[in-house]
Amino acid sequence: MEELCFYLLKVMGVLLIVAVIMLRVLVLLWWRPRKIERHFSKQGIRGPPYRFFLGNAKELLSLMLKASAQPMPFSHNILPRVLSFYHHWRKIYGTTSLFSVFEYALLLSQLLLCFCVCVCLSLNSVLLSATFLVWFGPTVRLTVSDPDLIREIFTSKSEFYEKNEAHPLIKQLEGDGLLSLKGEKWAHHRKIITPTFHMENLKLLIPMAAQSVIQMLEKWVAMSDSELVIFVSRFLPTKRNMKSWKLDKEIKKSLVNLIDKRRENSCNERVGNGPKDLLGLMIQASAKESSVRMRTELNSFPSSKITVHDIAEECKSFFFAGEQTTSNLLTWTTVLLAMHPQWQVLARDEVLKVCGPRDIPSKDDIAKLKSVSSFIL
Repeated sequence: MEELCFYLLKVMGVLLIVAVIMLRVLVLLWWRPRKIERHFSKQGIRGPPYRFFLGNAKELLSLMLKASAQPMPFSHNILPRVLSFYHHWRKIYGTTSLFSVFEYALLLSQLLLCFCVCVCLSLNSVLLSATFLVWFGPTVRLTVSDPDLIREIFTSKSEFYEKNEAHPLIKQLEGDGLLSLKGEKWAHHRKIITPTFHMENLKLLIPMAAQSVIQMLEKWVAMSDSELVIFVSRFLPTKRNMKSWKLDKEIKKSLVNLIDKRRENSCNERVGNGPKDLLGLMIQASAKESSVRMRTELNSFPSSKITVHDIAEECKSFFFAGEQTTSNLLTWTTVLLAMHPQWQVLARDEVLKVCGPRDIPSKDDIAKLKSVSSFIL
């Protein structure tokens, strides 16, 4: 009898645990998303309907594949290609939100005519700055494009804004640096890295950057008469590509060795005489932080320090950030110059006029390149 009661208690306990788990899953994957949808719907903010567990992932993938399958015209209107989901859904749910606002304005117009007039004058801006919901699985994202709302979020409501957690593979590739850090650690890294981008330090990097560009151009000239082989296989999800994450250890090892060598060289040089690139300035800032940390420890005050691992992660972050921003910017600038030959002539004449026959422009020359700067920025 006692064994039977004990067995029944075990079964009831297991069933209770299973029921609690199922209830939590149901709340997370169904009840909570529906509650959020109703909450925003009352405010006139809608979006594509939530689908159990998947959210809008299926529609997102379909829109992205459809957009990428079509040739892209040479136009500044890159939104349909880059953010195909936003381009598609803003026309649907942005207009819906517009009519809900307009109907509400008509009801109030009996009491206050000028309110309706103001709403009518801003119809175009509402259409261009639609606000709607998008579901990434059970996680909702509020898509905001209205400049006034964005300003409000980043100024007075910044405590509610958090960076999205990156996928582990993305974080492993790009590094756990300033782009993904949060809170106090982000503030500490930003304090150390910010002096790297002071104008005086950036001006010191011009000769190094120019020399690197010259070497790259020489390689391109040598490759101009050769055939280009496009390796499509590296874009396919093969086993070899899926195992590429194993190279992370080798990348970290190479970065750590490079950092250690630079730290040894910086110890043999006077302060301020070391290399003025990003790595050199981070090492110098880390050394200063280390000395401050020693003093604060003697005074029993806690202090943090940027480690070799942190520097390696920041190197990865800045490398891929530059790859995804600066290189894309220059690529698109090249495309636009090819579309508008008159801009090429204007930029070329300005460079020859300012720099003359010299191979490497100086920091003073760059400030005089007004047209080139306007084309890039």
